[in-house]
Amino acid sequence: MLQATRRTVAEVAAMPKLPMAGLAGPASRLLLVLAAVLFVVLAVRATNELRARTTITSVQVEGDLRNADSRQIAARIGAVAKGDYFSVDLAAIREAALAAPWVDEVLVSRRWPDGIRVQVREKQPVALWGAGGLISSRGDLFVPRNAVSTNDLPILFGPAGKTVYVMEQYRAMNSILRGLGMRIVELQLTDRMSWFLRMDNGIQLVVDQVDTIEKMQRFAYLYDRQLKPDAGNIASIDLRYRNGVAVGWRVQKGVRAIVPAA
Repeated sequence: MLQATRRTVAEVAAMPKLPMAGLAGPASRLLLVLAAVLFVVLAVRATNELRARTTITSVQVEGDLRNADSRQIAARIGAVAKGDYFSVDLAAIREAALAAPWVDEVLVSRRWPDGIRVQVREKQPVALWGAGGLISSRGDLFVPRNAVSTNDLPILFGPAGKTVYVMEQYRAMNSILRGLGMRIVELQLTDRMSWFLRMDNGIQLVVDQVDTIEKMQRFAYLYDRQLKPDAGNIASIDLRYRNGVAVGWRVQKGVRAIVPAA
């Protein structure tokens, strides 16, 4: 049995190799390369055809727009909405829309297969600034080209760069005055940081920058308990005193009385 086994092994080892065995490896690699090249070519062609079919052709502007011009916004967007559905720059579109008058917030999204959807929130004016500017609910100053109704808006004045600060103080002061049944129709911050207020009942207030809100609260307390019955005869009240206020009466022009603080 041992001899037979050895002879069988010797015969198998002596079998000659097939002549094509050495060519199998290079041929397989060549086929793989050709297949990969073909795949890339077809993929590029398919991608180009897809992009050609998805080139941006429409821009849809949405939102409750009363003063903003949707056509003007779309025209601004059209100047930067280049490319196709996949490559269009959404950030550039948003910046272009935000640059349009009256636009406060913008949300941009793609709309398959060739469109852009732009959702716009319009600025809400809450006050006039100086002669022609408007202040939005965010405290942004903007100057619209088209005329809008501003009859119910307060007028604010102040040094350059103080828009947000004036707006914040207006809200704080107006909140105090609403409790007295009054509202501010005009507020001015001077270069010396003094405040001049005119209310809807005609009374004018003057207050400095030292403890401004505390002095307004003191005025509210004093007005509600002592001055309210004579409100129709009050022309102005000066709050720039440490322990009291000065009242200017309508029937006694130029006469001012110091009223002790409560």
